[in-house]
Amino acid sequence: MTKNTIEHSGIVTQVADTFIIVTIQSQTACAGCHAKGACGMSEMALKSITAEKPDEDVKIGDKVIVCASTQNAMLSVLLAYIVPSALIILILTLLILAGVNEVMAATLSLVVTSIYFICLYLLRNKFAKKIKFKVKIA
Repeated sequence: MTKNTIEHSGIVTQVADTFIIVTIQSQTACAGCHAKGACGMSEMALKSITAEKPDEDVKIGDKVIVCASTQNAMLSVLLAYIVPSALIILILTLLILAGVNEVMAATLSLVVTSIYFICLYLLRNKFAKKIKFKVKIA
């Protein structure tokens, strides 16, 4: 793994002209723990990643490595976690300081956050151009 990329191994599940879809197994940090069966905190899930089609020939079932730059990862974390959390805290604080009922302030902060996620969804194609995944043959 190079210094400025995040890599995950996966299996090609679909091949198109310009992109491929790779399924990776995502797991929590504690999924590899020897006590995972006892605590029940382990979680694994299959995720599909759309990546640029590499120059090499790939087929369904091929093992590949999906790569993303750390800048892409940080932008994703910013958009998915930091901005909505800051929105909730900011709106909630401002509304409570303005004297709005706490239940109404909480509801409005969640509505604003929902609108943010709807906007993010509507702009997903724009972000898809900026956040790209590349594939290397394993």
